[in-house]
Amino acid sequence: MKTTVEFEKVSKQYRLGMTRTSVPSLVAGWMRRSLTHSAPHQDVRTLWAVRDVDFDLRQGECLALVGANGAGKSTILKLLSKITRPTTGSIRTRGRIAALIELGAGFHPDLTGRENIFLNGAILGLGRADIRRRFDQIVAFAGLEGFIDTPVKRYSTGMLVRLGFAIASCIEAEILLVDEVLAVGDASFQQKCLGCIRGLIESGTSIIFVSHNINTVEAVCSSALYVRRGQVAARGAVGDVIRSYERDLHEARSRELDHVSVGEEGLTGSAVRITKVEVLAPEGGPLVGLRGHDTVQVRIGYRLDGPATPADAVIRIMRSDGLTCCMLRTATDCVPLTLNGGDHAVSVVLDPLQLISGSYFVNAYLSTVGDLVLLASGRSEWFYVSGATLSHEARSGVFEPHRRWIVQASADDRVLVG
Repeated sequence: MKTTVEFEKVSKQYRLGMTRTSVPSLVAGWMRRSLTHSAPHQDVRTLWAVRDVDFDLRQGECLALVGANGAGKSTILKLLSKITRPTTGSIRTRGRIAALIELGAGFHPDLTGRENIFLNGAILGLGRADIRRRFDQIVAFAGLEGFIDTPVKRYSTGMLVRLGFAIASCIEAEILLVDEVLAVGDASFQQKCLGCIRGLIESGTSIIFVSHNINTVEAVCSSALYVRRGQVAARGAVGDVIRSYERDLHEARSRELDHVSVGEEGLTGSAVRITKVEVLAPEGGPLVGLRGHDTVQVRIGYRLDGPATPADAVIRIMRSDGLTCCMLRTATDCVPLTLNGGDHAVSVVLDPLQLISGSYFVNAYLSTVGDLVLLASGRSEWFYVSGATLSHEARSGVFEPHRRWIVQASADDRVLVG
């Protein structure tokens, strides 16, 4: 299978803070410098948007570019589409390149949908005969049969996106660049677009796919390139790369919350202090490769310098975005707790943990019974959970419950699965 795209040590540098370079501004600047005898001001600050990027794309492969905003994904697409040229390195492409980036760019609001199909098609490089041949297909794909002779200024945003994608999808190209084109549109339209993209892959089109919707990336792409601050952080199977990206995403969120000190001292005047909060394996050893269905032990180590006292232990598991996932209390669970003098610990076992993929920490508190007085507080180090669901998707929820499915084979039959 032939290689359609080759990136070899590609870097792109931009100059920041440069003055305007229009003819009037250049003349005005020259006159000011002549009158004041001053040297031209040069701001030499630079930004490497892409640095030493290497990858290749084979025929019929769909490669995802994942990474945070500003990581360099759009710069890579601009370099591929020859909007800009690399500062160093070489780019080789084999075949015609088309881009699904700004859907509907070039639509004229006062022209009808029919007229804009011909106008936009011409902008995208389609011949008039090609547009005529595909006209009915475009209208049917967009679902605009009843509105095709209506000015597009009366279209909704969704109607414009559907029409733009329907036109752009008719471009026959060996290499297709797709940048967040599915961010707008209802679920039905997104499924139709995904079906179209899969059809292009099966026909041998090579696709570079950019999207912040991880579920969509996993549904379409077979491999991925994780771009971080302009450099390749990971390349490989789409699932492996997404896990690497997600881990960095959660660690970044974690650092934002790290103004809370780890292992706080006991409160002033209290005879109790929390010495350590740990998330451990069930037998008390360190965690290795924690998954959502594993069993864990959360242990609160404390020191009491005084007589034994009844208390309530509270554990709050916090996600990296500050969300409280759950709160556990000895008092609520009717577990009597007495703090004894010296160094001791109280633990709770979560069997199973049930958290979805993400970064977490534990806030722990010791208080008098009834929460009348807070005796001590502390928190654990960050711990990472690898689950079946990605926690940065808002619709993924907070936890993965222990579950059993019931599949009804017939009206009278029930089959238990799992």
